[in-house]
Amino acid sequence: MYANAWPGQSSRRPKWMLLISLAILAAAISGGIIRQWTAGAAPAAPAPVELPSETMIAQLQDRIRNRPDDPYLYAQLGLALLQRVRETGDASLYSQAEMAFNEALQRDPRQVDALVGQGILALARHDFAGALRWGEQARALNPYRAQILGIIVDAQVELGRYEEAVASAQAMIDLRPDLTSYSRVSYLRELHGDPAGAIAAMQTAVNSGLPTAEATLWTRVQLGHLYFNSGNLAKAEETYRHTLFFDPDYAYAQAGLARVAAAHGHYGKAIALYQSIVQRLPLPEFAIPLGELYEITGQADQARQQYDLVRAIQQLNAAAGVDVDLELALFDADHGVDPAAALEKARAAYSRRPSIYAADVLAWTLYRNGRYEEAWTYSQQALRLGTRDALLHYHAGMIAQALGRETAAHRHLQEALAINPYFSILYAPQAQAALE
Repeated sequence: MYANAWPGQSSRRPKWMLLISLAILAAAISGGIIRQWTAGAAPAAPAPVELPSETMIAQLQDRIRNRPDDPYLYAQLGLALLQRVRETGDASLYSQAEMAFNEALQRDPRQVDALVGQGILALARHDFAGALRWGEQARALNPYRAQILGIIVDAQVELGRYEEAVASAQAMIDLRPDLTSYSRVSYLRELHGDPAGAIAAMQTAVNSGLPTAEATLWTRVQLGHLYFNSGNLAKAEETYRHTLFFDPDYAYAQAGLARVAAAHGHYGKAIALYQSIVQRLPLPEFAIPLGELYEITGQADQARQQYDLVRAIQQLNAAAGVDVDLELALFDADHGVDPAAALEKARAAYSRRPSIYAADVLAWTLYRNGRYEEAWTYSQQALRLGTRDALLHYHAGMIAQALGRETAAHRHLQEALAINPYFSILYAPQAQAALE
């Protein structure tokens, strides 16, 4: 799910549960060993010791050279490679992970860790229908492994199958109430318009993890994002700083502080933080807000450099098999690049993943193309769960204004600012101006 918050654009949340799936690999793969859980028994807790993925990959490659017919080792290598992508942003490793999983399944078609890995890989590549198939195949072999249900939940959410996702998440938490299941409950509560319940579940998720584990750090950052998206900058900053207490170099928490600094109007501080992060971890979720900060401070050339970086990253992602149509459609719609092409990407993405966020992106690209009536239809689809996301209401308000529906425009723009007056350094001022 996609909660990679691009701070200048509010929170594009759906990706985040996918990243939780990847984050837990650091805790689950320890010294190249993941316990093979068997049907009929609840899985044992993962080992608490985390090794750097680079070390795990090297160890597993050595062991494979000595035992080239062991499907289990290939599966663990694939999982370690996926964790390495999380740490470095190097999507080219996806193909290596896929090869490792294929090697495992050629040797043993019932190798559950390899099936789980294929499911997570499909999520990472935004192939949500494929992820659901892999998840269901793995569940048929081992219905007692909660991580498999996590893959199924994530895929169902991105496919817009929310009632099924709620049922799967309930089954997951019944099976194993831990960080990964509580965090999914949190996201589903957020989608259904219950931010207080989402915060409570995410805090429970944080409390369920080892304080220094990467999965816990990531989850605590998501808790900070929930506070930020509710307009509570003080609690958001406190939560990000708490994360940095355990790992002062954790990029996602540093980016959270940059969001807060930008919301307070401390643009120089925010730019400096993002510059440091992008140099270490060049990801769109960091490069886009940096570009937007350059844009609003009149540094057009530097903004263009960041936007060019985003497009280059997404080209690399696409070359690695990642479906980036939805992300590029939103980015291009926000930054005035070929509205017709952005609309084409958005339509294609929505056909494959008809979630509320895909509906919102399609609505926004239709708006940018002057097709306001159709945009309104999809905007209302995006709001059908009652999600309290300021950006969804901002888009609805601007579309209503273009249609001359002043009452609806006022209601949605007012709601956007009531949910979070800091939702976007680009669009929050426009929402306020439109209301005035």
